[in-house]
Amino acid sequence: MKNKRLQRGLLFSFLLTFAFASPLRVIAAEEQITKKLTITAKDEQDYKNQAENAFALKIEENGQKYERSEIRYEITDTTYLDKKYKLVQTNEPTQAITEDGVEYTLMDYYGPKTIDQTVTAYADYDHLVTAADVPGTKEIVVTDEVTGEQKTVTCSLTGVAPSGTTTVDNVMTITFSNYNAAYYDWNGNYIAHNNQTPQLEGYEDQLLAQVGAAPGSVITGYHYAGDPYTIDGVVYRDATATVRQQVPVYRANYEGIFTTQDSDASGTATYSGLDPEGRVELTVTATAMYVPVKDTYVPYILAGAGILVFAVFVVIILMTIAKKRKNKNS
Repeated sequence: MKNKRLQRGLLFSFLLTFAFASPLRVIAAEEQITKKLTITAKDEQDYKNQAENAFALKIEENGQKYERSEIRYEITDTTYLDKKYKLVQTNEPTQAITEDGVEYTLMDYYGPKTIDQTVTAYADYDHLVTAADVPGTKEIVVTDEVTGEQKTVTCSLTGVAPSGTTTVDNVMTITFSNYNAAYYDWNGNYIAHNNQTPQLEGYEDQLLAQVGAAPGSVITGYHYAGDPYTIDGVVYRDATATVRQQVPVYRANYEGIFTTQDSDASGTATYSGLDPEGRVELTVTATAMYVPVKDTYVPYILAGAGILVFAVFVVIILMTIAKKRKNKNS
């Protein structure tokens, strides 16, 4: 009976010792986390070195430790820093050309030999004007005989001078009073009533003098200009007379320069483009991947195994002692 109790006690001690010596730990699965960084670099090795230095190998967040598993790279922009140049002989340069995958844009154009042509223009006025009264420039459209294109030339005022005479028609207004009478009054003259046409024949000199017409001017027609109307009990009616007269012409003269190219020569266009084989500036998004750090059980296993061996050794000794006691008592 005593031996059985002793064996049970030893077994219980062994199991208790093993339980404390080999604790089981459960770690919840953690998702990996990422860290991003935008890098400007000159080449692949440059941005990789920058990323390696920027992202730590191990980090800790919210009590969980992580270690870097990899770094992924995405080039989001490429800026070419160097240029290459190209010369083209042409009389009609374009703003851009593409050659061997490189797009060139026009920088300068030195055209062929040019010829300057004088362009003149004028504007006539039927009244007295001075240089201060007229525009200082005048635009005219000319045709380039070499290219066939129409071009606008801005000419500058060179002066104003008399340029003969011209015939103009002016209209003067005549108002008749007492229009409802057998004779109506105009300028102190009594004009016989006529509903169709103003009876002004014979009064031409007075009409011309009233408007200050130049000698040689004539009246070319008369017309009523509306219906009769009453003011303060007096009936009026307006008429018009067309005055044809000679007036002096004042001409504003303009002059400009029209430049055209020599049809027998060609020009040189200089183009520039970004050199894809030269220096570059890369914009890269680097993404570091971090995974959770798992606790290792090797030390615990080794410790548990050592305790287990020790416990078995103790059990064997105790059982040997118990056996000897039993033999001795028997």
